[in-house]
Amino acid sequence: MYALIHNSQLILGPIQWNYRLINGELEDLEVDARVSPRDYENIPIRFDELTFLVPVIQNIPEYDGRFQSVGNFDWEIIRENDNPARVEMTYPISNKTLDQIKQEYKSQLPDIRRQKETQIIDVTLGETTVQVSTSREERVSFVSKLVSSPGPHNFKFENDVWLQITTTELEYVISQIDVKVQEAFDWEYSKVQEIDACETGEDVYNVIIIEPVEEPDA
Repeated sequence: MYALIHNSQLILGPIQWNYRLINGELEDLEVDARVSPRDYENIPIRFDELTFLVPVIQNIPEYDGRFQSVGNFDWEIIRENDNPARVEMTYPISNKTLDQIKQEYKSQLPDIRRQKETQIIDVTLGETTVQVSTSREERVSFVSKLVSSPGPHNFKFENDVWLQITTTELEYVISQIDVKVQEAFDWEYSKVQEIDACETGEDVYNVIIIEPVEEPDA
């Protein structure tokens, strides 16, 4: 990481090496010198008596991202031989409020719910069991077929079974998809309620939103 210093002020940084950006700032400062793509090998660079390009040292204390956050940095120019040698940036750590912790944890729920609502389910039609995807695209396809014509309809299901189904059977397939999707939404709602009821940050993270994967028997 690097910083551009001019007249003891932090003009640019902390940034990764970006010579175009640095040269743009030098032009704005009316400094004639420019850096090349490989000048990061020559840091620190003194352009004139007021302008320097120096490395950045970031001091970020250890913290627990579940309960704490990193604030905006304070910076200090460290000089050697009366010239800026580096910039040290110190980041404060602050505790998140319980509401912040809850909101961040709940923000994971929609993605998990979408995974839960998209599955392959077994649906029995007459004497045949077929497999149906509960994805939104598949449901739209079934509904579109339902409203487009009265049937019967020829369908190829997920387990490579072809079946001619009536309008009533098609409605039943859609209803079974809806049941599975509703289960996923009910799950999300219950987890929101469970998280909202927590009284500490630790309680929030004790709410299980991703079930552990069972290891196969040896």
